[in-house]
Order: sequence, then C-alpha cells, then structure tokens
Amino acid sequence: MFDFSKKLDKFIKLSEEQRQKKRRWLSRQNEMVQLEAFILQKKHYFDLSKYKDEDKSLLYYVAHTLAAIEIYDLMQAKKVKNRSQNIFNVHDPTSMRVKNDTTKKPTPVMDRLFNRKAMILKLRYEHGYSYSRIEKYLRDYEGLEASHTQIGKFIKIIEE
Repeated sequence: MFDFSKKLDKFIKLSEEQRQKKRRWLSRQNEMVQLEAFILQKKHYFDLSKYKDEDKSLLYYVAHTLAAIEIYDLMQAKKVKNRSQNIFNVHDPTSMRVKNDTTKKPTPVMDRLFNRKAMILKLRYEHGYSYSRIEKYLRDYEGLEASHTQIGKFIKIIEE
C-alpha cells in the first residue's frame, strides 16, 4: 500500500486528501460532466502510456484522478475569478457549466406524460380535446395531476 501511495505522488502532486476530495466531487456531478471526465481520462491515459514499466491499472487510476482534478479546477476557475488564469481555461468553465446544468432534466410530471403519450395525442388530434379538457381527463380517469400549461408544453415537445 505504501508503494502505491508513493507511486501516486510521483504522478499527482496533490495530497491524498485533495485527490479524494476532487474524485468525490466528480462522483456527485451529472452524467454529462462525468462523460467529459472520461474523455479527459482517455487523453491523460495516452499521455501516461509512455511509462511502459508501470502497471496499467495504476495508470488508469492516475488518469482518472487527473481528469477529476482538471474538471474540478475548470469549474472552480470561474468562481475564483483569478485574473492570472490561462485565457483558454476561461471558456471551458462556461461549457462545463452548460453540461452541468441540471434544469434540462424532465420533471416527474413530464415523465408521466411521456408514459401516456399515445393517449394524449389521440385525445388532442383525434377527439379535438383542448389542453384543459385533456387535463381534466387525465385527472379524472388516469389519476395524473398535470396543468394545461404542462400538457401544452409536452405536446409542443412531441411535435418538434
């Protein structure tokens, strides 16, 4: 175990506590940010592949940790507003924040509407129901509470 820690210190110039903090932070991010981390991990692994005498599992672990550190630092760069920061890294936090945006997840009501997509479209287009009438139908017969506004947004999403 001591040898492993010593080898990690050779590749990563952070304390064990800092490395763990940044890996834990990455594990709490959404899938888009984690996917970006895997892309960076691949890049770091190929950079580390010049160390032929090292164990591959160690290199994968180091690459993953380096990716977590890089993404964490990019996300924190905008918060700190460090003016000495590299100009190329200033744009990356913005794109990372877009990927980290959690508002794009569908709401539970929208998920339930998607489960009843065929019925809603049939009520709307075959029977000519208004959004309010669809709302009443879903509430009375399906036990689903959804506003007419949500139903309208849902149908517009389906039409796109």
